[in-house]
Amino acid sequence: MDEHTQVADPTGVARWTRLASLGLLLAALAPLLMFVAGLLWGLDMSEDATFFLATAAIGLVASFLVRRFGTWAKVVGILASLALLGSLFWTVFGLFTPAAFFDFVPGLLLIPGALTALVCCIAALVASRRDHRTAVAERGEKRGIRILLTAVLALAAVSAVLTFLGRTSVENPGDAPEVALSDFEFDQGEYTLEAGSEVLVSNEDPFLHTFTIDELDIDEAFNPDVQKLIEIPDEPGTYVVYCRPHTFDPKNPSDDDMAATVTVE
Repeated sequence: MDEHTQVADPTGVARWTRLASLGLLLAALAPLLMFVAGLLWGLDMSEDATFFLATAAIGLVASFLVRRFGTWAKVVGILASLALLGSLFWTVFGLFTPAAFFDFVPGLLLIPGALTALVCCIAALVASRRDHRTAVAERGEKRGIRILLTAVLALAAVSAVLTFLGRTSVENPGDAPEVALSDFEFDQGEYTLEAGSEVLVSNEDPFLHTFTIDELDIDEAFNPDVQKLIEIPDEPGTYVVYCRPHTFDPKNPSDDDMAATVTVE
C-alpha cells in the first residue's frame, strides 16, 4: 500500500503537520538566537528586546498550536509564517555571510523554516480534508524532517567553523589610531586621522560590520572578532564613515544609523 492510499489513523494528526510545526519552531529560534547573542556580548538590547522576544513568541506559540490543534491552527500557522517572513525578511542577507555565525544562522533558521511551515500548513489543510492522518511522521514527511534538520545543523556547523577560523588580529599595529565597532556603534562620533596614515579597526560585535567611506573608496567588511589596518588616502576633508548593513542613509545618517565623522588632515 503506497503513501497516498494508506488508511488514515483516526488517533493521529493531518499529514505534514509535524513538519509545519518544526518549520515554525526553527523560524522562532532565529530572533531568539540574535537576542541571546546580544546578551552574551553585553550589547544594549533594551530597545530591541520586545521585538525579538515577540517574534520568537509568535513562532513558538504557532508551532505548538499547529501541532496540537486542527484546521484553525493551520491557518494561524500560515499567518504566523508570513508575519515572521515579513518582520525578519532582512535576515536573508545574512545567508551571504557564512563566516559571521550570528548573521548567517538566523537567516538559515528563518527562511527555510518559515517557508517550510507555510507550505506544509497548506498541505496539512489539504490532507485534513482528505482525512489523511498518521500517528507518526511517515515517508515524505519523515524524509522532509530529516533533510531539514540535517541541512540546518550541517550548515550551522560549517558557519561556526568559518567564524572561528576567520578571527584575525593585528600583532604590531604600532601607534596607529584605533576604531572599535561595538554595540552597533563606532566608539567615537568623530575621528581625526592623518592623510596617508593607517587606522586599526576592530569588530567587537558578534555580527558583521563594515568600515565604509564612499568618497575615499574604502569599503572593508569585518566579521566578528576581526582586526584590520586600513590605509587612509592622502585626500584631506571631512567624510562620513558608516556600516553598510546598519545604516539607512549614509549621506545623512540619523542617530539610529551606525555612522560617524572622519576628518582627514
